Amino acid sequence: MKVFVFCALMLGLTTAFASKPFANTDSLKNSLGFTPFYSAQNPGRKLKVAVLDKGFFGYEKEIGKTLPAGTRYVAGPVANPENLQVVHGLKMAQILISMMTNDMKAAQWMPELTLYNAFGFSNFKAAIDDVIARQYDLVLYSEVWEYGGNFDGGGFINAEVNRATRAGVIWVNAAGNFALTTYNSPITTGHDNWVQMPDQNNALALRCQAAAGKKCSAKIVLSWNDFKDDVEEGTSKDLDLALTDDMLNVIQNSALKQSDNRNEARPGFSKYPREIISMDLQPGLYFLRVKNRSNNFTQRDQLRITVDGEGLVMPSHSRGETLLNPADNPTVITVGTSDSDRSSTSFFRDKPDLLAPSSVKLEDGTEYRGSSNSAAIVAAGLGLLKSREPRMTRVDLLNAVSSKHNWEQRGLSLNLLGFGPTGPNCFVDVTFNPLPEQIRDVVGRGGVPVQTTAAIRVMVPFDPILLNTQLRRNLLNDMIVAMPQGGYAIYPRRAMIPAGAVEVFQRPLEAGLCRPTPVNGKNFHL
Repeated sequence: MKVFVFCALMLGLTTAFASKPFANTDSLKNSLGFTPFYSAQNPGRKLKVAVLDKGFFGYEKEIGKTLPAGTRYVAGPVANPENLQVVHGLKMAQILISMMTNDMKAAQWMPELTLYNAFGFSNFKAAIDDVIARQYDLVLYSEVWEYGGNFDGGGFINAEVNRATRAGVIWVNAAGNFALTTYNSPITTGHDNWVQMPDQNNALALRCQAAAGKKCSAKIVLSWNDFKDDVEEGTSKDLDLALTDDMLNVIQNSALKQSDNRNEARPGFSKYPREIISMDLQPGLYFLRVKNRSNNFTQRDQLRITVDGEGLVMPSHSRGETLLNPADNPTVITVGTSDSDRSSTSFFRDKPDLLAPSSVKLEDGTEYRGSSNSAAIVAAGLGLLKSREPRMTRVDLLNAVSSKHNWEQRGLSLNLLGFGPTGPNCFVDVTFNPLPEQIRDVVGRGGVPVQTTAAIRVMVPFDPILLNTQLRRNLLNDMIVAMPQGGYAIYPRRAMIPAGAVEVFQRPLEAGLCRPTPVNGKNFHL
């Protein structure tokens, strides 16, 4: 994973348009290096860009204002629900156009834009058919699916995306925001065919922390790794999902009968290995339980529970493997956010490919964050580059905008580090007397021993790779470790380190020290 950095030096002319939908995109453009493009001639051609999304409500009024005058909308073969008024896709398109054109003032970089309604699989597939047929250059898809994949880049959603990338389409996908509300597990069955879960009552705990008088609107999805690349193929493996209160009274369940019949259409049956519960929850503690109905699972089988909704907390969430499809697809450019701990990741697949800021503010001061915004910002930057050099491939674009030595002033997200602070959103420092020999060097360079949720580590205000310039990371979250015999070494994030060794990490995005640290007589907030 690499931090998104964008540079260009070009000169040229501008043409004025109108309207500015966001309050802070100018600072984003400057910090990411977009600005030189806007006064430059486009030596390439007008880029063909497609935004796929489940909703573009209100787009008609924005054409010619915050969207290009020739913007095309494709509704797809299946009508959306009549009451569906989703603006997510519109905002993604507006971010992309705002970043590519300096708020509609750089006509030479204005892409040919099409908005595709991708609500549901039929519309999603039809959109990809059209993208391929019309030879689009770049797709922005700021969504993920909670089902349809096998946690490994496979499944029928990824099979469709592969058709586009094989045709040469640059596919930019948001990482998703499920880092704190995803649970992965092998399917180990216990008493009465209940699948073993990590919390009390052999269940997975879920808490609604909505404000007084409010509810948590929850979408809970159970899936397991038996999706096929062919959407018509089903499964004979069957799990059920139950949501209970804190007394284990069942509030709602999803108990479809899974079937491997390609023509399955009976009520209460499903071809797909997934169960879904959607409902509004009162504040309080709940439990999720999973029942094994088919008893034909093997050691290779895995389940995944994802929960979507504001105010929902999953204490036993899984770390590191929370990418949903098609963000886990190796042929797409997956974009995570550098300013939110909810952004999903996969250590095993070394994704997301890029990290970028996500904070976008409307003119009224309302702020939105999430990997959707980051993906739209990155897609704009890649679009500018590909406009200039249309032959650039996925690898060319990644090489052009990233470097393993371009680190942010602050370090990785806590989600990538795999541990957290023990203080109130801050790290509590630890005093040693005498100071252990193996950390004297790093403490002398400004490091502070701190207590974390996974033992004592040393936090520094710089990338610890600089402690030994001979070291090289393989993955962005590899550990820099102070060794008991002296010196430093690199270990994979999940590896066991020698007794007496101590990890050194850069002050993360979300938390610093619980007190100011004096540096050369001045207070430095690590």
